[in-house]
Amino acid sequence: MAKRVTDKQRQVLQFIATYGEDNGYSPAIRDVAAHFDCSVKGAYDHVVALEKKGLIERAKNRSRSILLATKGKQVLRIEEPRRIPILGRIAAGVMTYADQNVEDYVNLPFDDGSLDEARHFALRVKGDSMVGAGIREGDIAVFREQPSAGIGDIVAAMVEDEATVKFFFQQGGRVVLKAANPLYPDMYFNELRILGRLKSLVRMYD
Repeated sequence: MAKRVTDKQRQVLQFIATYGEDNGYSPAIRDVAAHFDCSVKGAYDHVVALEKKGLIERAKNRSRSILLATKGKQVLRIEEPRRIPILGRIAAGVMTYADQNVEDYVNLPFDDGSLDEARHFALRVKGDSMVGAGIREGDIAVFREQPSAGIGDIVAAMVEDEATVKFFFQQGGRVVLKAANPLYPDMYFNELRILGRLKSLVRMYD
């Protein structure tokens, strides 16, 4: 049977989590002692108890190495962010998430209501063809992987062996990709490979 987490241990665990979020690094034992107005020995005993219960992890002989373990996050009901691969290259065939195609990852919170349990991928936006839709060069566009789209959806599609982000329309039996910038003409296709539909947008600031 798993050992019960005491109220004081839960308070110390919460302090460790909050301290890390606020400062960008873990608290030292002395920080725990100062916060709870107890001795360093008392704070150390709490930290050791949390470690024995698998709620935190520590690197031996290193200060500020207290990290929440997965079990500790579960106790505090902290959800892990969803890790979405940013694809640097998309093959002309089947979508692949192999390491050689993944440029980086972007973390999105699980409470982002736009994301469901389907597979998602991200692309770095190039150019200014979608500025009218609020999508700028350098943005990270997150897509739900799917082979079809509805009229007016913003999609990622393969055009001349490269992924492009555009509005999806149909006209006279053909697929039309429309930009959100009048400088770019409509593109018409008899057949087109849809990679996914836009679900979220991430913008980085310097």
